[in-house]
Amino acid sequence: MLAESLIALVGLLSFQAIQEPVPPVFSLHNFPVAKYAAPVVLPPIKKNADAYGMEVTAKAAVVVDVASGEALFRKNADRVYPVASLTKLLTAMTFLDTKPNLQQEIEILPEDDPHEGKSIFAIHERLSKQDVLHSLLVGSVNASANVLARSTGSREAFVRAMNEKARALGMRHATFTDPVGLGADNQASAEDVAMALRAALSYPEIREASAREEIEIKGRVNGRMYQVKTTNLLLKSFLNKQPYRVVAGKTGSLPEAGFCLAQATRDESGHEVIVVVLGSENHFVRFQDAKALTAWAFMNFVWSKKTASLARLAQN
Repeated sequence: MLAESLIALVGLLSFQAIQEPVPPVFSLHNFPVAKYAAPVVLPPIKKNADAYGMEVTAKAAVVVDVASGEALFRKNADRVYPVASLTKLLTAMTFLDTKPNLQQEIEILPEDDPHEGKSIFAIHERLSKQDVLHSLLVGSVNASANVLARSTGSREAFVRAMNEKARALGMRHATFTDPVGLGADNQASAEDVAMALRAALSYPEIREASAREEIEIKGRVNGRMYQVKTTNLLLKSFLNKQPYRVVAGKTGSLPEAGFCLAQATRDESGHEVIVVVLGSENHFVRFQDAKALTAWAFMNFVWSKKTASLARLAQN
């Protein structure tokens, strides 16, 4: 708790002049987020013009106000990097866009296991599609991504649909070659990932699952219980305690990608910011990078009362 308080204090008092000028071409005003974000609202205003942002280890980072779609902080935000399991945000949305019967059972097949990362489910286990989706979002289970892709028809067609989804969302630099995120050629910019997470907020299933610390799944074959724990350590941080709440998030890591995180966080007034960090130095530092940028945004920007009211209406 003391360490987190010190981080927040540093965020308030010690700023580094590292923020890039925010170009007018990057705005999510017209971004399709269903009714989750208010349609047209004023962006928050910076309290102190000299508060440039926090120094982070990430190769690229962006902070976006959810309601207005404005970028509040940028660091190499339009440069393209591998995004590892942040890919699964597109996987989840593409799957849900097919309007699946989430209670339908599906079998875990040998070809679903990419043999990378921890295997959770037994081969030939049968689970509901909802449980598979939850395991994807909570524990970033690699086999679950392949199961969901296969359940819609073919993996190849699913990956094509992922790329079509990315283009429809305005993710200008994004390219996906698999639903898991194991390939280094699954690439996007921090801005692209922010767009993906902002769109994902309009899916209740994604918000609810990715904000859970742990789930227990009962297999349909012999009743075996599987525990799946979150990969997002910030669910246990001060950002998920009053006056803040983690709304949704996704982790990712690969040797080529470094350590990545995308997270949306809400304050007690209903304001929400998305923070994306790509290529942080190590597993723990990515969380510190995101934590510092989130605290900095909430402490250094002021939202209008009208914006807060519209945001609360949209969230409900």
